[in-house]
Amino acid sequence: MAKDEERLFELARGTVEGMGYCLVAVEDRPEHGRRVLRFIIDHPRGIGIEDCAAVSRELGYVLDGASGIDERYALEVSSPGTDRELRTEREYLHFAGREVRMVLREPVGGRSVVQGTIVGVGPDGVRVRPRGEAEDVVVPLGGISRARLVGEEKPRPEAVRDAPSRGCGS
Repeated sequence: MAKDEERLFELARGTVEGMGYCLVAVEDRPEHGRRVLRFIIDHPRGIGIEDCAAVSRELGYVLDGASGIDERYALEVSSPGTDRELRTEREYLHFAGREVRMVLREPVGGRSVVQGTIVGVGPDGVRVRPRGEAEDVVVPLGGISRARLVGEEKPRPEAVRDAPSRGCGS
């Protein structure tokens, strides 16, 4: 995460978590000639439009009162989505237990693509358990060209109720 994005993450984190959501990522990008501040939020039950609107209102107050955000910006709040791209260690930690598909810069263990369940993240990289295999594959973060969550059906309401919270990571 870039320095400005990390600052925005820390600025917004307390507000988002105080509302009961998890702040997964922040993007600060120029798009179509304007600055876009995009905040990705999550919750074990999923995220709806109402959730995004509520968080957007609160973050608008926080950002408007923050120093160092002098230029005009467009504020967007959204869910991670079922096929979210993963870029940071924080995101891999948040989505541990979910299936990911990684395209590697250089092969690891003879593989240029790794697909499986995110088991964790350590100093050596992201640990993934390929489907049907007993051994994990460890991929250094810098060795990942692209990574996306593999889409899944929306969980049944009882599955959401009984599911452990993924937490917000650190």
